[in-house]
Amino acid sequence: VFGGVPPPADATTAAASSSSPSSSSSSAATQPPMLVARSSFRKHLRKVASGIDSRRTLPIAISMLLVGSSVGIVTPVMPFVVENIGLSPGQYGGVVSAFALAKLVGNVPSAILVERHGRKPYLVNSLLLVSLGVGGIGLATQFEHLFVCRLFTGLGVAALSTAATMTMADISTPLNRASTMAPIMSAFAAGTAFGPALGGLMADRVGISETFFVVGGSYLGLTLVNNYLLVETKAKPMKFPWHKDGAAAAAASAEKETGPTMLEASKDAVRQWAPLMADARVRNTVAMNGLYWIALAGSQMTILPLMLTDPTGLALTATAVGKTYMGMSLVQVAGVPLMAKFVDSVGKPLAIVAGTGLITSSMAALPFCVDMYQMGGVLGVWALGSSILSTAPVSYISDVTTDKDRAQALALMRTAGDVGFLMGASGIGAVADLTGDLGSAMHASAGVLLTATGWFAVRQVLSKKVKGEL
Repeated sequence: VFGGVPPPADATTAAASSSSPSSSSSSAATQPPMLVARSSFRKHLRKVASGIDSRRTLPIAISMLLVGSSVGIVTPVMPFVVENIGLSPGQYGGVVSAFALAKLVGNVPSAILVERHGRKPYLVNSLLLVSLGVGGIGLATQFEHLFVCRLFTGLGVAALSTAATMTMADISTPLNRASTMAPIMSAFAAGTAFGPALGGLMADRVGISETFFVVGGSYLGLTLVNNYLLVETKAKPMKFPWHKDGAAAAAASAEKETGPTMLEASKDAVRQWAPLMADARVRNTVAMNGLYWIALAGSQMTILPLMLTDPTGLALTATAVGKTYMGMSLVQVAGVPLMAKFVDSVGKPLAIVAGTGLITSSMAALPFCVDMYQMGGVLGVWALGSSILSTAPVSYISDVTTDKDRAQALALMRTAGDVGFLMGASGIGAVADLTGDLGSAMHASAGVLLTATGWFAVRQVLSKKVKGEL
């Protein structure tokens, strides 16, 4: 009983002394239940809700470690593919945008399918599309080939990221959501930490095309690993004795599983976005995520690799580029668990401002770096900001939405990110073509993110002020 007070000790003693030996066995069965104080119950509940279910997070972490390794191997090799084919920064931005375009198209169907069929099928089968896209890059000889390969990769990643995010939401609570996501992000970062060094060595020793063939094959192998390690986390509906059974229950279940057509479901999902966007917390975070990805796609995904390999600048080899990305990823490996505690303690909105602030300062400083020591320090700060943002936005959206709306809210946020990815990669790449200067394009990305960070911070302050007045 909440707020109950245990009976006085003397009353209990008196009752026990007045009982005869013959009634001792029956008195134990008729004793009143032990009363629990509200504060004790709440303390225990908070402790349970704050814990992390390692039994279920570990298999996903192992899977993401392998995914991150494959991603990391490819990262330092892509600039040399661009150089061999002879693409301009604008064309390379178009290739990067193809990935975002496919994710943009695939996000809503992925959210619907993951809710309909469960998480595990898409944690496994999505990797087949990724394998096809990555392996195909090894055969690409022109812009169109690369564009199509990135489309396949984007569709696969849309399904994979949706299933992984929903899995994390399934097994976490608002008190431990960022901390639950941290091992997954750390594992992915660990893979991307060691992958680039291996990818650079493979490109220099084995060859660029062969590197993509090996990575494409590794994704095929990962489908078997995921199928063996991962378990379904989607909650099953509760069944009670008075529910229908037999053939009628089977027919009803089949009808529910089939549901509406994909087109109808997609329209219904998009209609759900309107009430979600009515919530200022969701609306501000979704807009911030879109602006963040405009800046990130233009800088880290497009301009940074070209700056590192620019013959008139640092002119790094594939191995050196791999070591650079490995350093950034190592910072994230160490930083994500620590920053997750920071996110949970200071609050998600403040953490988002802190993370984007660190990345903005790094973008602004990067063009002024004249050697790898300066570059390494700036990229380390960048990676620290990325560590914060790896959990803060997703966990915040998960906190402020209900179980019913969470899948579509996360899909909405990812869609905004993909729109930003699409605009940023092509837009910032076009700035580099127009100015003929990679540094100016990097500063343009910094300007976008600085504006977004200031806007988001002001919105949070105004929101708290309005709540205080009410």
